[in-house]
Amino acid sequence: MADGKKLRGALGLAMKAGKCAAGDFACEKLIKGSGARLALLDANASDNTKQRYRGMCARAGIPLLEVEDLGGAIGKPGRMIAAVTDEGFAKLILSAHRENDTGQNDTGVE
Repeated sequence: MADGKKLRGALGLAMKAGKCAAGDFACEKLIKGSGARLALLDANASDNTKQRYRGMCARAGIPLLEVEDLGGAIGKPGRMIAAVTDEGFAKLILSAHRENDTGQNDTGVE
């Protein structure tokens, strides 16, 4: 889907289910404490923030995705970082992200 509707829906669903935390301090704690399964970074975040979270996620072995208007997708405008704590939601979001990038259905989730 070119508009990312499925991705935005998956992000919103994870947040409503309580399986997603947003904000710098909460996400840093989850990533460093191995509670995060996936990290999401707003595409408009500062270069410093992007570099910081890329390094943090790489050290923790957690995938990091850049998303347009992350705060709007999770219902928390202005948030630049979010962390998904549930493996199922992480796989759903990764699948929707790949589908959004390729424009086709992704049936094999890693």
